[in-house]
This record gives sequence, C-alpha cells and structure tokens, in this order.
Amino acid sequence: MKLRVPVVVSVLAAAVTVSGAASAHPNVDVSPATSPPPALSTSGDYATDTFGDPWDFSNDDDVPPTMMIGTEGSLAIARDAVNGALTVKTMNSSTIKLVRTWGLELPWGRDGLLHPVDANRYTKLSMAMCAPVALNMGVYYFDAVGNRGMHPFYTQAGCHQYSLDMSDSSQNPVGYQLPWSGLITRVELLRGGPTAGGGNPPLDITLDWVRLHRADASVTPPAGLPVVQVLSPNEEGGADYATVNGNPWDFNGADDVASTGFISNLTIANGELSGRTTSNDPFVELPLRGETNPDRYHRATAELCFSGNMGFEDAPGGGMIGRYAWLAQGQWRWSETQAFIVYPGCHRMTIDLSTTPAAAVNDAETVLKTGWRGQRLEQFRIDLHEDPGPRDIVVREVKLADDAAFSTTYDITYANVAATGGTAEVYATTNRGQYDGVQIARNLPVAAGVNTFRWNGTTTAGAVMPNSTYWIYVVIRNGAGVATGYSTGPVRVEKPVPSSPSWYVPITPARILDTRTGIGGNIVPLGAQMFTEVDVTGVGGVPDTGVTAVVMNVTVDRPWTDGYLTVSPSGEGRPLVSNLNFAPWQTVPNLVTVKVGANGKVDVFNSKGFTDVIADVVGYYTSTPVANGLFTPLTPGRVLDTRDGTGRGGVVAPVAQGQHIDVRVTGTRGVPDAGVSAVALNVTVDGPTAAGFITTWPTGERMPDASTHNFTPGLTVANLVIAKVGAGGMVSMFNSAGSTHLVADVVGYFSSSGGAFVPVTPRRLADTRDGTGGLFGQVGPQSSVSVAVADGNPVPANASGAVVNVTSVSSSEASFLTVWPSGPGRPVASTLNPRPGVPVPNQAYLKLGDAGRLVIYNNTGSTDVFVDVFGYVL
Repeated sequence: MKLRVPVVVSVLAAAVTVSGAASAHPNVDVSPATSPPPALSTSGDYATDTFGDPWDFSNDDDVPPTMMIGTEGSLAIARDAVNGALTVKTMNSSTIKLVRTWGLELPWGRDGLLHPVDANRYTKLSMAMCAPVALNMGVYYFDAVGNRGMHPFYTQAGCHQYSLDMSDSSQNPVGYQLPWSGLITRVELLRGGPTAGGGNPPLDITLDWVRLHRADASVTPPAGLPVVQVLSPNEEGGADYATVNGNPWDFNGADDVASTGFISNLTIANGELSGRTTSNDPFVELPLRGETNPDRYHRATAELCFSGNMGFEDAPGGGMIGRYAWLAQGQWRWSETQAFIVYPGCHRMTIDLSTTPAAAVNDAETVLKTGWRGQRLEQFRIDLHEDPGPRDIVVREVKLADDAAFSTTYDITYANVAATGGTAEVYATTNRGQYDGVQIARNLPVAAGVNTFRWNGTTTAGAVMPNSTYWIYVVIRNGAGVATGYSTGPVRVEKPVPSSPSWYVPITPARILDTRTGIGGNIVPLGAQMFTEVDVTGVGGVPDTGVTAVVMNVTVDRPWTDGYLTVSPSGEGRPLVSNLNFAPWQTVPNLVTVKVGANGKVDVFNSKGFTDVIADVVGYYTSTPVANGLFTPLTPGRVLDTRDGTGRGGVVAPVAQGQHIDVRVTGTRGVPDAGVSAVALNVTVDGPTAAGFITTWPTGERMPDASTHNFTPGLTVANLVIAKVGAGGMVSMFNSAGSTHLVADVVGYFSSSGGAFVPVTPRRLADTRDGTGGLFGQVGPQSSVSVAVADGNPVPANASGAVVNVTSVSSSEASFLTVWPSGPGRPVASTLNPRPGVPVPNQAYLKLGDAGRLVIYNNTGSTDVFVDVFGYVL
C-alpha cells in the first residue's frame, strides 16, 4: 500500500513563522470533553483533570521525546526525569506539541480527537520557561475541522513564568483568529525568531511545567492535591475474543500466530514475538478460533516495540504507520483500517474499530469499504509499519475486546498517583463526558497504589441500577482539595432481563439501522448465517435504561436469494422463529416487537444469501409505568378503505404520488375519543401502480425519514403499524410513488386502561408444515384453523392478548388471511395477503378469544401457515 506523508504548510503570521498541517479529521467523531466543574477539581488543569498526569515533564507521555511526535522542526529533544524538565533545541517554526493529533490517521492514546480541550473551561495557559534570548512565540491551536488560531506572546531572556489569557483573541494575527471556545483538539507552542537581532539561531528552550487551567485556578502547580487516575474500566475493554475462545494472543507459543510476512529472525516465546522486518507491510496474522463477532469485539489493543528513528518518508527509516486488516466471509478483497501512527520505543495502543460513519475505519485506498460491524472474519492481521528498510520489532500482545460488562460484580480500580491519601467517592453516568452521575460508593479510604471498589450494580442507597452502558468517575478529597478522574472506557451492566409487565411509549419513527448507508454502524449487506447486534437503546428517541422491548419496522432490501430474518434478544441464543421471509430481489417490510437483550441490543439474523436491512424504531416498552401505556386489544375493525370511501367521508379514490391523507383513528371501532396515545393498525397497500413506500406518522408532526410499507406495482401488501396518535386523534399516511389504495383495520389501542405488555423470548406456536401446535397440512379455501396461544408456554392462561408473527408460505393462489379471537364471528378485516411463489409475513397485535385461542381464515387457494409469539398482554 502507498505511504501517505504528512503535509506541511508554512504561514508567516506577525513575527512568528508557523509550520504544520491543519488537523482536520472529518471521518472521526471528536470525543466529548471530560472537564470536571470547579467543585470537583481544585487543580483546574487540563492535563491533570484529563489524564491524571500534569505537564510536569516527569514522564514521556507529557511530551514524547521523539522527533515529529513530541515536537516538529526541532533539532533535539530531551527530558530530565529527575528534575521534571523538557529541553528542546529549536529553530524558527519549531513547535512543542502539548495536545497533539495524528492528523488523518486513526487516533489512539492522548490524541486530541479523543481528549479535546474544553476551551470554555480551560482559558489560561501558564508555564515556567527558560530561553537564552527574548523570543517571538505563539500558542497555535486547532479545532476538529482544521480551523486554526494563534495567540502570540513574547518571552524574556532567562527563566520566567508566563500566563496567557487564551480567551482574548484580540491580538491574534489576521487569518488565525479562531476564538478560543468549544472543543480544541491541538495545542502547540511555536518559536519565532529572536526579538533582537533576528536570524534563525538554534536555541534551547526549557519547560519546567505547563498548565492549561481555569481562570479561577492557581497559575502555578498547587501542592498536596490528589491526582486521580481511573484504571478500569478503560479503553481496552473487557472480554477478549481470543481468550474467550481458549487461547489469548499473548505469544507464549507458536500457536498464537497463524502466519507472518516480511519478518526475519522470528522467535515466539515467553510472551514476545520478535524479529527484524525486511520490507514494508510486515504483518502478523492472528489465528481465529470460534465465531468472530465484530459487533461485539471492536476494541483492538496491541503492545508494540520498534527500534530506529522516527520518520514518515517512503524510504528506509520512514513509514512509521501501521494498520489492521481483515478478510470477511463472502468478500473477495481484504479490508484495511486507516493508518495509525507507530513510533520508536514500546507503546500500548488501543483503537476502536467501530466508527461513525462506519466507513471511516477503512483506508482511502480500500476498494470495498465494509466498515467493521455486521460481518464475520475469516482472517485478521496487524500490519506493523510501512518502513521498507530493516527494523527490529517486538509484539507483546494483541487483543480484540468487547466493552467491559458484568451481570453480578465488576472491579472498578483507581489510584491517587500523588500519594496524598484522602477518601474516594465513585459515580456512574450514562452520559459520556458528563459529571451528572449517580453515586455508587462513598467514604472509601484511599491507599497508596491501586485501589479497588467491587461494584454490584447498585447505588450507595442500595437501588439497583438499570441495565445500560456507564462511564465511571472517581472523586478523591483530602485536606488540600479535591480531584476527579474519568474512565477511558465504559462498563455495561448486563443483568438478566425478566419478562416483566411493560408500558408502551410511542415515538415519531426514526431510522436506527440501514446497511445501505451505514446508519447504525453497518455498511455491508448482512450475509448468510450472519447476525448483527443492533443498538436499540439510547438511539432514535429510545432511552438508555428501563427498556424491556422495542417496536421497529424492519425491511429487507435486494436480497440475493430466498431466506428469512430472525430478530431476537441479544445474548439469549437464536430462537427457531422468523420475522420476515423473502424471495430474491424482493423488498419486504414487517413490524417487529422484540424483547431487548441485557446489553441493550437485539440480534438480526439472516438465513441465506446477502441482503440489506433497514430498521425504523416507532416505540418502546418500559418497566416503569407511564400514562396511556397499556394496551387494549380489539376484534379487528376497518377505519380506512379508499376503495369504498370508509374513513374518507365517502371519497373513493386511490392515494396519489406525493399525497398524504389524514385518518381519524380515535372515536371509532372501539377506540375511545380521548386518552389514546397510539393505535395498532393493520394497513394494506392494494393495487399500487408503481414501486414506492408508505410512511405513517402522527398528524401534525414533521414526516420522518422512515417507511412502514414498501411495495411494487400490482401487489397487495399488508403490514402492522403501531402509530402514535397525532393532532385531532389522527394519523397521516404518505405515498411516495404512483397511486395506490390503502386499507386500515384497527386491532387495538394504548391508553391508561387496558393490560400491560410482557415481552418474551420468541417461540413458535404453530406450523402447518410439520404439525407444530397440532396443525397438519395446508389451510384450504374458505377454511379456518384454531391456534392455542395461552397454553402457559410462554403465554399464561389469563392473557387477554398476544403479539404474534403470522407467515404464509407455499400459497397456491393470491388470497387473504384473517386472524381474530376465537368465539365471535369473522370480522370484515384482513391480516395478510398470501400470494404464490413468495412467503408473506405480518405481525399482529391480537385479542385472544375462548380458551386463549386465535382463528386463522384463508379465503382462496391453499397455504401453509406458521405462527410465532413475541409477547402477551395481561
């Protein structure tokens, strides 16, 4: 692969010559700033608050003593570990990188994209600096999209302290007047020429300390304060793929390596792979044992050591960038990540391969940009660097890890690296970067070294914390003040989710997955026998916590072959049910109501071929009682039929292209006039003249970017819609193309009266193909069959309704099926429309009849039918 050499731009501003490329990185989201409020940080210093490590130059992480990484354009760099000082031999335009970015490469470590400066809080830059002559200098800074500012200042000869008000940009030169505000991702000190005599002499600049601090904080480093580091959870995550599958990639034996390339003198023993690389792109391929699931395992960590000098040129001694690469099932080309910077010495690097947008992880030259998620790996390797010359290397460990997670207990570890004692409080928040957490521990004595708090998932008051992803921060107080440290990675609480009574909350439809565009993290069609873990909590209006089930409209688009999708709770094992059945190149939507897994996700499994998958969330169930969240099932009743004018004041006409109609759904067919939050409608598209889609949404709200039906000319398609009720007790329906008749039957409504919904792990109740449920053979014309639903497994006898998926297959003729509660006569309504040669699914929210049974009627021809249950109503 071709080496990308960083670009250098030179600009003359006032008396300072500035060198360095803009750090714009449009493909990586800037992480939120973690800057504690004054009550949680007496120090008020960016480096102390963010890393638990002030810029006192006592270690290599403050400013790495490596050319191009710690400085730019300097002649030498040295760190005095004993006295905590940094000395740089500078020329005009030399920079000292305090907050750095890797530019166009994947960020890791202390990259400013991962740890931006909250410029609204840290407004002062103070330092103790020695220079042999008076100098023109400046503070050069960037935001994430490459806008740049420069704050000039002027030194005196000798050793002095300086304090700059970064919020005052009035002195910034023209073209560099970026306000010091928002998130700043790069901060550098720049040397210009001497104020007297000019020229460009090499001069030593020594920094004793630097503080980027709040205006109300001490200019000089305060003494006696605690300095906090949260050690776990961290960016490396939790469960490691190779360890889970029996053998970690720790290089204690040859079986930790599948193959290598361009490495001579190779040895693998005692926790190290070592050798000398002989060409660019030396690689170590790791053995894959067991199913790989990139949706879960996305945190890649490698501990690497390199000899030699730092450089990026395409020549021996250069090429200090690496990559991860993988070959996915069904793909014919390797996928590669963007480059990440490696440099001499030993470093432990963690890179999150799950990016937003999904394709941002891929190198620009990758032919097929697949992203990371939604695939299964056949091969996986790390490409160490692109140096075409010889270089000694050591690889000590490679991990591919999940986020940290637990169901019973988890050890939160932390340290006061200032060794000043004190007491600790621990907090957990679902809002990354925020300090609004719930206290989970208090009055913990802080000892020297590593301290451990074993969290059982409760608050200090003993309340059980709901399943969610939490970020941890630790507050330590002593007599001198207070300090706070924030975790570099999250931890998930994943306690088993019981099938508990739940209340429905309708929301305006929102797209949470689209493998065509990368929404939801997947940008490749879902392959055969593959599943993807879809985040359904904390997205699209669904809260992070307290969610027991979600309601989504799921669509398959352009499947390569016939097959089916199964949507089920993540982590509970795939049940023998289906939600959508499809034929080649068919676009099929279906409503899905599914229990949420303990990790806040649901699994979407594809049985055959490749297909794109789209999911629009329309509502969710919560175990916390909410107003108008109980369901009342009804015997189906027609509220709209454009073929005969029902629901349109007698107007008989199809819905035209680009037209929307408003349908009254309250005060009719058993639905009350008021107090209704949502209705369950079975909506049928009949006789469309073109391929298109229908969107259903609350009247009076903006039409969402979502669909409830996809159709092709001439075909009749039904789909259940859980529609939030809008203005005037109405819902709106929009037709995208051609003209089509619409038919809608109401099957239930949500209000303050009714029953709570109980989501369950899906189960097949009946199948005429194999006799499941006592049904043998196809349902003939004008015939009905009865299905036992409330049989106690899992639906109890006292259930008033059920949520089922009904599918017709092997139909001999175009027909319609009506499903209704046993007992009363068959209503004038339909549930789905079978047709020959293709399977037809539809979800149904149905009232249960005598003995907890449903009746299925087939109008013409014959068809097989199977029924899967996803929950019930008490």
